[in-house]
Amino acid sequence: MSDLSALGALNGYAQIGKPAAPAKTQSAEPAAKQAAESFAQVFDQADEAVAQLAKGEGTAQAVVEAMAQAELALDAAVTIRDRVVEAYQEILRMPV
Repeated sequence: MSDLSALGALNGYAQIGKPAAPAKTQSAEPAAKQAAESFAQVFDQADEAVAQLAKGEGTAQAVVEAMAQAELALDAAVTIRDRVVEAYQEILRMPV
């Protein structure tokens, strides 16, 4: 009986030395692509609102709303850029 428990312990220790399977990581590319497309769409809508107003077909309120959305999108993009740069700089400061 003690031989079986010793064998079980040895099998357990044998598993410790084996490397774990690498975890699957998701690419950030699809999310970044979608964010860039959404960002561009917001600015296209703002441009369209200004063009409609210039033609006399739109309202000033629509332009103000579109420009406010564009400003929010730009602020978000700048914040994301700043955090990415900060993370990159932090990686550069890590000892090798």
